[in-house]
Amino acid sequence: MDTLNADGTWGRLGSIALLLHQAANQVWSDADRATADSPLHDLGLGVYLAHSQASALLPDDYVLPDLDADEELEERTPLQLLTEAEELTRPLPLHRPDLVHGSQLVLDLCDLIREARGLGY
Repeated sequence: MDTLNADGTWGRLGSIALLLHQAANQVWSDADRATADSPLHDLGLGVYLAHSQASALLPDDYVLPDLDADEELEERTPLQLLTEAEELTRPLPLHRPDLVHGSQLVLDLCDLIREARGLGY
């Protein structure tokens, strides 16, 4: 049995990708209503890139859940979604060679949380 699959790592990364997808959609939606020079555009891009990072850590054959089906996620703010995603990274075995780039994801999530707080989310 695959150790990463047995300890729930892929499911955890899939959940992180789901949370980041929803956060990116919400920030982009807010950015669409903001002025062209709004910092929300930068935050939206950052969250979208973090979503891509989380997705890239998953095996090629991993199937992400339907990213638009979870209505519960829509009730959370982008900051809540980012914070939950960061919390899910804590037990990941980032010392493993196939997850070594996960450390950058953790750093980026911390930066995005700080930026979202600064923008009043």
